[in-house]
Parts: sequence; structure tokens; C-alpha cells
Amino acid sequence: MDHAREIELCEPAPFLYYENGQLAVTDGMTVWLVIVTCEAIKATARPPEKSLRRLARFAGFYRDLAAAAISRGDDVNGKVFIRESDILSAVRPLPSIGAASPSGFRQQPHRRGTA
Repeated sequence: MDHAREIELCEPAPFLYYENGQLAVTDGMTVWLVIVTCEAIKATARPPEKSLRRLARFAGFYRDLAAAAISRGDDVNGKVFIRESDILSAVRPLPSIGAASPSGFRQQPHRRGTA
């Protein structure tokens, strides 16, 4: 593949098929089917949910992950799989207030005391 080519989303629009999400990407010459596993969709953002809305909202993110996989030669018969491990290695989730800190202790919101 020519590294100067951009990978873009193309038709059909993102859709859910059984448990997984699917979308298509192209470099203008070849079209790849990107299969985003249910676990990957749930791991993309908090709270974990699998929905068409989330698949469409993060389609550009999945496109970028697919482009990286294609450039590495990780496509198989015109398909690229995006798994939960791909999501977790691409982003580092931000802790929420009250979540366990890296040290294992729960973080408490800062409260101002009354004097």
C-alpha cells in the first residue's frame, strides 16, 4: 500500500451486525471491512455500552486504528478486526472521582472545611 494514501470512511455507513459493529474504509483503490468487536465498542468510553450511536461517534477513531493495522499488514482477506486490546493499548482511561487510584486507595473529592 502507498503510505501517502489516506484511509477514509466509505459506504456502507457504520452498522451493528449481531454482536459486532462494522464499517468500511478505503484508500481510493481498495475497500476494507472493519469489524469492531462488542468488547472493543464497550471499552472505547465510559460507561461501557454497545450501541450504534457509539460506533458512529467513534468511527474516526476506529478508522485510524484500522489504518494502522492495514499499514502493518494485519488485514485478512479484506477485513480488519479491532479488538478490546487494540482500544486499551491506544487510549489510557482517565480515572473518575472516587475511583481507585494507581496506588489502590480510593480518591476522595476535595472538601473545603468550615472554619
